[in-house]
Amino acid sequence: MDRAGGARRRLARPLARVARWPRAWWARQSLRARLTLLATALFSFAVITGAILLLVLQRYALTRVLDQSANKTAGDVAQLFSSGKEPRTLPPTTGGITAVQVVNAHDDVISASPGADPHTSIVGPSELSAVRGGDRPTITSSSDARLRVVGRKLGARTILVSTDVSRVEDSQRILTRAALIGSPLAVLLMALASYAVAALTLRPVAALRHGAADITAAGLAKQRLPVPDAQDEIHRLAVTLNAMLDRIESATSRQRTFVGDAAHELRSPLASLRVQLEVAQRLGPTVDWSGLIDDVLVDVERLDRLVEDLLSLARLDESGALTRRDPLNLDEIVQEVVAGYGTARVPVVAETQPSPTSGDAEALRRVIINLVNNAVRYAATEVHMSVAPDKQGGKPVIRMIVDDDGPGIAEAERERVFDRFYRVQESRSRQTGGTGLGLPIVRDVVNNHGGRVRLAERPDGRPGLRAVVVLPGEPE
Repeated sequence: MDRAGGARRRLARPLARVARWPRAWWARQSLRARLTLLATALFSFAVITGAILLLVLQRYALTRVLDQSANKTAGDVAQLFSSGKEPRTLPPTTGGITAVQVVNAHDDVISASPGADPHTSIVGPSELSAVRGGDRPTITSSSDARLRVVGRKLGARTILVSTDVSRVEDSQRILTRAALIGSPLAVLLMALASYAVAALTLRPVAALRHGAADITAAGLAKQRLPVPDAQDEIHRLAVTLNAMLDRIESATSRQRTFVGDAAHELRSPLASLRVQLEVAQRLGPTVDWSGLIDDVLVDVERLDRLVEDLLSLARLDESGALTRRDPLNLDEIVQEVVAGYGTARVPVVAETQPSPTSGDAEALRRVIINLVNNAVRYAATEVHMSVAPDKQGGKPVIRMIVDDDGPGIAEAERERVFDRFYRVQESRSRQTGGTGLGLPIVRDVVNNHGGRVRLAERPDGRPGLRAVVVLPGEPE
């Protein structure tokens, strides 16, 4: 049993390889060759089908003409006999009719046309029986002529009319030879035309491939794929790919800048820590350990904030869109956050109204904390917050405002502060400066929630800065 199974498996392997060969061969061919082969195969099928159909229709049409002529002749003879005349010799035949006979029930010829045998029927007994049954047999005469016999019953008698089908067969042979000679030529011309058209059509694809190879070798900088002039699918593909390359280059540039800035920002507190520890190492027991620890903790806290902000930005870049959309009340989150600033350097006051919205509660909490931290850092006397539902463009929104009475930010820099690691000059000290990532995080989170954030002057004319966040509200 094992030997039989092994033999079957050994036999199945070459059969499987043979079955896979056409698919493997087809997969190795170029797209141009596959299009040419497919177009040529379809054209060949159409030509062969058309030639066969033409031959069939031609034979049918010519045979029908002969049958119509034979039926007319038979009708004339029947009319002659119906009038009481029964001539021994019938009128001469015309229009491809070779012979006309009238036979009785005993298969005896009682009338015949000139040139027809006046004694012997043009068909044998079996064929005559078939003619009486409605068939139209094709026979070979004694002179090797091909004759088609049409019969018509006239009482006990039968009128036989034979027509020469050699002209039909000659036409068939001529058309068949023309098809055998012309079809391969037509298929060959179609194959060449298909190959040329495929080559011309795929030329933009080849240009795209060469352009992609150049970009792979030299990089994205200032290089894009060629866009063909034709407004077709390849044109749209090239435009789409170039747009994708633009985004990739922009993302790569932002990533390179981000990594460089992150390295620079991390280097500063690390260098400060190293200097302080080296100084302490040299001073030995005489160092002021209490002050040193305070200074080290400042740098450690700065490192902690920076790492946390970097992780937040990395998560935002990875998600790229809002993944959670839970129903929440923004006013409740604001109250919870403000309650944690009871011991801040300046008081934080919040005015809230019920503000239902949807989104990621933790991400929005981070937005509020970052805005309040910035305001507390630079405020002179207090920070004022408000959150309330509003209307914008006829749609419900939630408007959150954070005001401080600090030095403010110049109008030219209000957009730049949303760039990663950008900080205005007043915020660059180690003691009061942030990481330069708080407002970029605010912008990304708000954008992911379908809202927007902006900085402006306080409308009451007092010094300071106003941060305005607008988020989509829940329909009433």
